[in-house]
Amino acid sequence: MKRRTLSGVIIFLLICQVQAQNSLLRGKWSDNTAYTLKKGNWETGIIQPFRYGLTGRTELRTNLLLMPVLPNIGIKTTLYTGNELVVASEHAVSYPTLFLKVVSRKGIGGLISPQYDFPFLLAVNNSLITSKPVSANALLSIDVGLAFTIRGQKPDPQATIDLPFIYPRMAHYYQGVSIRTGLSYKGLLTDRLFYDEQLRLFQITRNSDNVFVENGGSLMWAVCHSLRLKGGYAFSWGKYPFGKHFQLWPTVDIVFGSNR
Repeated sequence: MKRRTLSGVIIFLLICQVQAQNSLLRGKWSDNTAYTLKKGNWETGIIQPFRYGLTGRTELRTNLLLMPVLPNIGIKTTLYTGNELVVASEHAVSYPTLFLKVVSRKGIGGLISPQYDFPFLLAVNNSLITSKPVSANALLSIDVGLAFTIRGQKPDPQATIDLPFIYPRMAHYYQGVSIRTGLSYKGLLTDRLFYDEQLRLFQITRNSDNVFVENGGSLMWAVCHSLRLKGGYAFSWGKYPFGKHFQLWPTVDIVFGSNR
């Protein structure tokens, strides 16, 4: 009887420890997962979009840095929770016409020749994402989505920004639909140190310049409840208008927000 009682206590403590670690991981790094911020909580980064918890199951997001030249808004909603599995949908719209016109110039800030003009473009992105703990201190997330553009007319196919990480996310402005799949594996090393490894595929429904693969990894240090530092790498490979190309860049971000 005593052995059974002791075994029960040990199992209970282990379950509590697992739940606490998973809660810590979700609370500190729920971006790119199916989890949403708690109601009233918010966070943002220099690179990471601004997120705000509307309810316990819905959050708003936008990239504040780009908002003046590329108006954008998104929403994530929890669809299902059960058996440690969480499923959410993400929906976002943006107006890239203004941004493309701003960077169509000579000199500093010019990324496209000023000879080009751009029609009305409204980009729409819809995706499903599911997350599930795979151990006491690790979380696996998988997403699949579809991005398309409502166009006043097709932009000139020569008027593109042929840069890694930018071109794959804008290719569907010009032709085709972007089919996107991704995988994220987040883990907890200590109470303050986290890691994340991601893999992402872009497939554009057209005959050329249509496949892009990205891989990224990062470490995040929770300085305090409301401040986190991130650093890592980002690798990309793809078929661009000028040919196949790969690139490796370092990444740095500062994430801050409301206390948790």
